Amino acid sequence: MTLPESDYLAPELTRARGLYMEDPDYALTTAGSCQIAAETEGDHALLARALALQGQVALHRGDIRGALTLLMESERASSLASDLLAQVEVATLRAVADFFTGAYSDALSTAERCIKLADAVGDLELRIYARRTAFLVIGTFAPKDLGTRLQDLLSLTIQADNAWERAITHNDLACYLEELGDAQAARDQIELSFEYARRTRPNRFAHAVAHSTFADIELRSGNAQAALTHAERSIELLSETGHPNPYVVGASVRAEVQARMELGQLEEAVTAGEQALRWLGDRLPRTRGVILAVLASALRQAGEMEAAFDALERSAELERAASAEVSELLVSLERARLAESLARSESEELAEKNRQLAAAHAQLETRTRQLEVLQEQLRDQAERDWLTGVHNRRFLARELTTRPVAERLGRVFSVAIMDLDHFKAINDRHGHAVGDQVLIRAANVLRTVMRSSDIVVRSGGEEFLLVMPFTDARAAQACCERVRLAVKSEQWEGAVPGLTLTASIGVATAEEPAEFETIAKLADGYLYAAKEAGRDTVFSGADRRVSVERA
Repeated sequence: MTLPESDYLAPELTRARGLYMEDPDYALTTAGSCQIAAETEGDHALLARALALQGQVALHRGDIRGALTLLMESERASSLASDLLAQVEVATLRAVADFFTGAYSDALSTAERCIKLADAVGDLELRIYARRTAFLVIGTFAPKDLGTRLQDLLSLTIQADNAWERAITHNDLACYLEELGDAQAARDQIELSFEYARRTRPNRFAHAVAHSTFADIELRSGNAQAALTHAERSIELLSETGHPNPYVVGASVRAEVQARMELGQLEEAVTAGEQALRWLGDRLPRTRGVILAVLASALRQAGEMEAAFDALERSAELERAASAEVSELLVSLERARLAESLARSESEELAEKNRQLAAAHAQLETRTRQLEVLQEQLRDQAERDWLTGVHNRRFLARELTTRPVAERLGRVFSVAIMDLDHFKAINDRHGHAVGDQVLIRAANVLRTVMRSSDIVVRSGGEEFLLVMPFTDARAAQACCERVRLAVKSEQWEGAVPGLTLTASIGVATAEEPAEFETIAKLADGYLYAAKEAGRDTVFSGADRRVSVERA
């Protein structure tokens, strides 16, 4: 009697399941053969398993859309077969897919169910597989018994004499111990991970994961050069696989950027991050968002505030795009699932599904609003001078481009440019720290004197640009005179005993509709005239020198 082809292929599918992270091409080829045989022979259990393995490979390569489609098909096949093995493998795919699409509560409950189902089957390798995939979810939330669970998994890998699974488990233990702050114990575990990875073939992915973890351990210990070495080795190993796991690539690139920043290699850090973004292309917006956030942090530490803001803005946009894409896909899959089960579902069950779908939409809207608030906060940070807290030219440029000048500033408006007299001498005599304190206090003086509707911009060095909407020449001159007197009367001795300070101001007014830059250039010219007139002066085009008060 000839056995069905699916009976021969089922053991091969089990072997491919254990190799899909190291050899995804072999796993896909085997799963494809099993799918064809299962469809031909009507073996729903084998079909569900074959589709679930293809879904795991898709997730491994960062193809969330493809994985979700395969998940729906595998669940449909599993529902037609009463087979616990198929249920476990499909449930593991469901747990990881829920995790990567942000359904964390569902991911946790499904991960725990996977472990219970695998234990009920009793197969040792299946119990390891269920825990391995489930721990991707459970480990992220670090439950109190995580250490015990990892030790139990390690015992199962020893019992099965599975060197590759043992290597990955030692890596997971290293991550756990590193989070606890026990760097030496984490190093001991990662060395064991390398040792057992060397005992199996293929092992490129296991080595790449261990190097990535070791990079994080060295970073936390302050060993930036060692961290960089491990991060680069991880990326090199992953790139050799042809279809590198983008999640591990993201973690390794993050470590590389942080290590290069600590080594003072800003340009190389930015280059590494941008190369990773180009490699990812349009895949995994959230992973690209993480890399951009790390780049933004690096740029911010280096004082590159505008570049940092741009990176954060791109990160927030990617997060929103990812949420929208996943939400759209989940909605379509859920509708397809509901349509398929409508014939055998009670109306109350269908209503509950719709309520869950509405709740998911509400969560997405909340997340979107949070991102919008964050984006606004980031924009405000990027549009303010890092030292004084007043606005910078980036803010002014946006204000004047989003609306016509006449609408924003009025048909009549004034622009003044204030320069602190002899400021360079303060830096030369007392140092830049004192100079910075003087600039901060000068900005506070301007905030106190100017109206809330006025715009105060630090335009560079000791120079401030004052924009007064709907203000004629007489009112602008009076305001600038108040500013001049306020600067002169400020208690500068608080910064340096005996210090006095004055300011020169040039002010120009648009008496009819005019371009902002034209008025600003006039004010700049009047500022030079104020300097030539002896400083501590307000100079305008109306009556030349409005006020000169010398000590």
